[in-house]
Amino acid sequence: MSPGPAPTAPVLTARIRAAGIPLDRTGLAPLASGADNTVFTAQTIDGHHLIVKASLRPNPRYATAAWAAAALTAQGIPAPRILWHDRWDGGTACVETRCPGNPLTGTPDQLDTTDAAISESAVRAARHAGTLLHLAHAITVGGYGKLTPQGTGPHRSLTTSILPDLTARASVDPSGGLATCARRLISANLWRLPDPGPHLLVGDCAARHIFHHPGTGRVTGFIDLESARGGDPLADLAGFSVREHPDLVRPLLESYFPDGATVDQIWALTLHRARIATHLMLFHLTRGQYRPAERLTEHVTADIRAISTETPTAMPAPLPFRHSAEPSSPH
Repeated sequence: MSPGPAPTAPVLTARIRAAGIPLDRTGLAPLASGADNTVFTAQTIDGHHLIVKASLRPNPRYATAAWAAAALTAQGIPAPRILWHDRWDGGTACVETRCPGNPLTGTPDQLDTTDAAISESAVRAARHAGTLLHLAHAITVGGYGKLTPQGTGPHRSLTTSILPDLTARASVDPSGGLATCARRLISANLWRLPDPGPHLLVGDCAARHIFHHPGTGRVTGFIDLESARGGDPLADLAGFSVREHPDLVRPLLESYFPDGATVDQIWALTLHRARIATHLMLFHLTRGQYRPAERLTEHVTADIRAISTETPTAMPAPLPFRHSAEPSSPH
């Protein structure tokens, strides 16, 4: 089933009002469009701010996001409240409360913080995020992998949940064999990963999905929970460290591990980081996005070296920062 066009703002407005959500007279205002959703802002008659998502994919996971948001909130962790989601002949949409403040990236349209100027409030928020993630990861779920709306996943073990990605093979490796090498090396070292039992992961753990109050540096919400899954909690941290500035990664890890990470945890961070960086590298290469792919290539190369020399690291290896406006060559 191919994704169809997202429902228009007038159609969405009518559906939302029919569901009993009292939008004010301004209706929906466009906010952003990504690979998964067209996003709008809205406001209720009594002044509550909302986010409205119209799916660009055939099977959005709004019900899973609703379950994950409720689970986080019950644990005292700020998250949006899913007010309504529905599927009909014209599309699929979701309405949720809007978390106050700004994303850790600074602006909603920035994908990561690699080249960002990191503020003191962002550093404080990253530290707070590490504490909150530690609480979130105490939530157990019923299986590894993508969660159902009931909080269950399809895999019974950590290894079986990550093997499909590691054994994936393309007819041509666009990374020139680097991805194949990384996957083989990670697979050979899976025995180093203790199986902690499946815990709730926010899934797409990135700075743009962590909102904070710029004045206080307090986290105000973990958003975009459609990627919530059951897994090893350290995979969330590894995913964050691959994409974000070290000045944010460091305080997040320090607050998550107040007594320092163990050797086993450092091995897990390195292996998950290498796996996630390889996946993201291939994602960007296949789309001709050579600038982010080049940076991820450096991540993968550094982690291959760390694994093969048995010198795992909690933090990614330092990477050179590039500020050129010109896109990097694929060669």
